[in-house]
Amino acid sequence: MEFLRTTFRNILFLIFIGVSHASTSANCSCGYIDDQGHVWRESIVTNFTKTSGALAALGNDWIVSTDNEVQSSPATANIQYVTANVLDHNSVLGIQASAYTSGSSNVDCGEIFTERSDILYGTFRMRASVPSVPGVVFGFFSYESDTQEQDIEFLSSGSNAQQQIQYTNQPGTVNGKVDEVSYRDVEVESANFTTFGEHRFDWLKTATEYYYNSNLTATITKNVPTSASEIVVNVWSNGDPEFSQGPPTSNAIASVEYVKLYFNSTSLSEAKFIETCSGAGNIARCTI
Repeated sequence: MEFLRTTFRNILFLIFIGVSHASTSANCSCGYIDDQGHVWRESIVTNFTKTSGALAALGNDWIVSTDNEVQSSPATANIQYVTANVLDHNSVLGIQASAYTSGSSNVDCGEIFTERSDILYGTFRMRASVPSVPGVVFGFFSYESDTQEQDIEFLSSGSNAQQQIQYTNQPGTVNGKVDEVSYRDVEVESANFTTFGEHRFDWLKTATEYYYNSNLTATITKNVPTSASEIVVNVWSNGDPEFSQGPPTSNAIASVEYVKLYFNSTSLSEAKFIETCSGAGNIARCTI
């Protein structure tokens, strides 16, 4: 889907990379090693259960979206992201699509995205529960453009919404038809996505690997993004009967306990990373 980013957002990012090229903490200066043996140079780890509150945990790493996305038929309303729809909710972060007012041109929705858009490959994890109110989409994904995007999406109106999940390396269609190579509609029979679980995608050079609670659920080798991107979490609806359905008749809230991003970036080269690790005494990599 299309995201309209403002000039102000780009200025913030330029300031950010001028101040710091790495999020690596001092004790992880030699990077992070995951359960598949991949080594990642940097991290953004956001725990929304801290006593300071979920909104405070967003810190300088995340931006709350205020974009308006104009929709076309068969959608019945535009998507308006509002700051009020990212909130402290039951001791975690709530991201909400509001109950739709009949006749309104917009559905008020919620979205956060990383201040950094220089992320290129990594392992990306979110522990969350999916909205139970029908008529919304809950997404966790990387985004640079409509053809440089990899998605985890939950559709709350599905007949088996508690166990159904969609994985897509965009574009997910060819000639107007679903591309079964770049898109997977997966049923996890043991799951109940309305309870907390960890959803993950590993963005590798040759594949995107998708996981639920550390179990590999799909591997997609087509349309693997090659451009530096941002990471996005959102809940939205536009009333499209062919996708989101709805709009929701009551507030639909996704609850997020944490988002953990371990990655490489275009701002920290391998040579600079090796130099930093050497300067730290070539200490052991942090296990994730």
